[in-house]
Amino acid sequence: MEKELKALTKRLQQYNEQLLLIARRARERNEEPDFFGDVKPMAEEVQAVAERWKDAASRWVRHARPKYVHERQIEAAADHMAKLCVEAFYPSVPERRIKQYSQAVAYTLALVKERLDDTSEAGKERL
Repeated sequence: MEKELKALTKRLQQYNEQLLLIARRARERNEEPDFFGDVKPMAEEVQAVAERWKDAASRWVRHARPKYVHERQIEAAADHMAKLCVEAFYPSVPERRIKQYSQAVAYTLALVKERLDDTSEAGKERL
């Protein structure tokens, strides 16, 4: 369970960085994207990973009860990723909103990764 969650967390961190670059390029070009060619495929890919991550992270939170990580945070991060993976393509979306979503997601992903590392270290010490 933890190995899969670590991999999904890392993947979402990569998507988060990639979406910031996409948003920056969209503002520079200042033209509407090709929805079916660019937005939809990326959104489907990111949302599928985010949904798997949300399920795995929620199970982990209920099982491991990590400090300062709650199911509401997990749900919010997945929701923010879903919005970000669409809105990043549109130059009309305020840069501030993109940054807020991205920073909220980055914080939660970093916290989950940190707590996963803590629990795996604790497991090693017991052996």
